[in-house]
Amino acid sequence: MSFNSIAFEVFFVIVFVFYWSLRRSYRLQNLLLLAASYVFYGWWDVRFLVLIALSSVVAYCCALSIDRGQMTGKQRARASGFCILAVMLFLGLKWNAVKFSLPKWRPLLTVDWNNLVYADAQHYILTLGIIAAIVLINISYPFLCRLRDNHRRKFFLVFSITINLTVLGIFKYCNFFVDTFRTLVHSIAGISVNTETLNIIMPIGISFYTFQTMGYVIDVYRRTSQANDSLLDIALFTTFFPLVLSGPIERGTTLLPQFQKPRAIKSCDLREGIWLIIWGLYKKMVVADNLAKIVNTTFAPFDNPASALAVPQDGIRLLAAIYAFAFQIYCDFSGYTDIARGVAQLLGFNVRLNFNLPYFARNPSDFWRRWHISLSSWLRDYLYIPLGGSRYGLCKTARNMMVTFLLCGLWHGAAWTFVLWGVFQGILVTLHHTLTRNSDGETPRWWVSAIQCAFMFHLSCAGWVLFRARNLNTVGVFSQSILLHPSLSTEATSCFGKLVFYCWFLVLFQAIQGLTGTLNPLSRLPWFIRLNVWLFVIMSVLSLAESGGKEFVYFAF
Repeated sequence: MSFNSIAFEVFFVIVFVFYWSLRRSYRLQNLLLLAASYVFYGWWDVRFLVLIALSSVVAYCCALSIDRGQMTGKQRARASGFCILAVMLFLGLKWNAVKFSLPKWRPLLTVDWNNLVYADAQHYILTLGIIAAIVLINISYPFLCRLRDNHRRKFFLVFSITINLTVLGIFKYCNFFVDTFRTLVHSIAGISVNTETLNIIMPIGISFYTFQTMGYVIDVYRRTSQANDSLLDIALFTTFFPLVLSGPIERGTTLLPQFQKPRAIKSCDLREGIWLIIWGLYKKMVVADNLAKIVNTTFAPFDNPASALAVPQDGIRLLAAIYAFAFQIYCDFSGYTDIARGVAQLLGFNVRLNFNLPYFARNPSDFWRRWHISLSSWLRDYLYIPLGGSRYGLCKTARNMMVTFLLCGLWHGAAWTFVLWGVFQGILVTLHHTLTRNSDGETPRWWVSAIQCAFMFHLSCAGWVLFRARNLNTVGVFSQSILLHPSLSTEATSCFGKLVFYCWFLVLFQAIQGLTGTLNPLSRLPWFIRLNVWLFVIMSVLSLAESGGKEFVYFAF
């Protein structure tokens, strides 16, 4: 289920109505949100709800064991029962055997009882294996709790991180490492390895919710946060449906307290939430989806590494496609987070800002303070600073930055192009830090800032070539064409025309945001201008949006 689908619109209206009808009991609201979140996530593939349930239970149990010394019998029984129930429901049943329809607006539920339960050995073995692991952990748990306080805390921290990274590694990186091993052996020894690549499907959002739960456990270990007693709250924190697929990556210290108190919504929250949703849909459906046609048409002939295509002689067309991708990925991802923030606000929650005009950045460090803020701050707090940050001299600072951005690139995707993109970003940030470490930090004049922004935008575009390319050959072809054959063709003119047509209002509106110093400049404008902006955005979505509800780019990460 995607934010830009009719299914989500119906789903959210139903959830919104029932949610606020339960406003007298925030616990019942939480229970409804958890059920809705499981429906939302399971809409794609019910089986992967087991992973998100296990991630919730691991975070719940490890945080309590770190903070309290050990869990009570009721807490252990609750966690074990939740895991077993998830396994039985999501691995044991075929939910496509259950059909819901509305003939003549009368709800009808039909069940194919003969095909409701999985009967193959693979599902039985997997189910029994998980249940056996749960039993074994419960048997071992009292002995683990007898460890010295420091050792016990470290054990459960390492256990939580290991489980999360193992699941992430299997589902996201297994195929990548198998393919890399096969290629390496063939290139060095000339031997064709017959190791079959496992056809593993990556669960949507796994990179986001694993980082979110790891951050929560690490905060408890650092004693900057207390463990939460409620499994319901932790399960909802892990799978809260506005955030579960593509973030922002929230912290337990900011989101969990909001689950533990009554929520209310004011008229200004309602208005701002609806605007964020509409603005996000405009970015995604009008700008990103239309620019995707330019990008895909230009990059597609080079996506196959076996294709031996000539270097295009109209490099300006390829440059236009790179500009288009820069706006596509920004509008696609920031559009998603705008919608997520708007949906959360309509439910009474405040979700952190994830994008703050990143193409107005004047340098690489400034860019990462504005782009994917929740990820960059997560990597800073849980990786860069623990590695030593900038405390131990220039060489170690450079090493820490490079390691952080290398893993940032690998986090985005299991491919060497993403790794090189991370290295590229690390080099930019390291060079900037090295060259400016003794500067006075004065704000330059406006025309100097404009030049810096333009230069930084083009550095970002150079990185986006690595990000979008499916192989390194594409990077070489694009570089040669743009640098050696910068000719203007009819197709290039057409691409630039479409780029201006779909982006002019976005650029204008963000310029106003930058000049006014607020991301919500509408509140400062007269009512007549506000009305026209709303009408323009809504009519643009209705008339210019690509049909079919294109998937968000960051679902792949």
